[in-house]
Amino acid sequence: PHIQTDPRNLLPVAEALAARLARLDPAHAADYQGRLTAFAERLRTAIERWERRAAPLRGVGVVVHHHGWTYLEQWLGLREVGTLEPRPGVPPSTAHLAALLRRLRESPATMVIRAPFQDGRASEWLARRLHVQPVVLPFTVGGTPKAKDLFSLYEDTVDRLLAALPEAAGRQRP
Repeated sequence: PHIQTDPRNLLPVAEALAARLARLDPAHAADYQGRLTAFAERLRTAIERWERRAAPLRGVGVVVHHHGWTYLEQWLGLREVGTLEPRPGVPPSTAHLAALLRRLRESPATMVIRAPFQDGRASEWLARRLHVQPVVLPFTVGGTPKAKDLFSLYEDTVDRLLAALPEAAGRQRP
């Protein structure tokens, strides 16, 4: 799960899909291969562009609502310093949030990340206390109004992360 948060994972999926379609429909195998080649080139070019733009995110400490952003963190070099959920799917208690806030004084976060389908109260509470930005990332196509397809999903994700950097708003990093 969650592999879609790193666009580098898309090409192996596309290759497997094209190969399977070619086996099921050999008369159109060349079409599937041609579309795969075009997709792969477009994806590689886009990944290079996103990675260049996202360079300021390397090493940035983030708190996540849920451990669903591992692939995104690895791709962009984000550093997870805390999780709102004490266990997957379990909402944070007041005690957990207080303990997390104490820990974050030692290892500060620059932003608090969640998906649109996750309750925003805890992330907004923590972000206010840390004086950082809460960030709602699309997580999947359709997750935000701008994430209309795979390419705009990653574009919107990078845009939102960059906008949350303190330098984007003239603030100091924690």
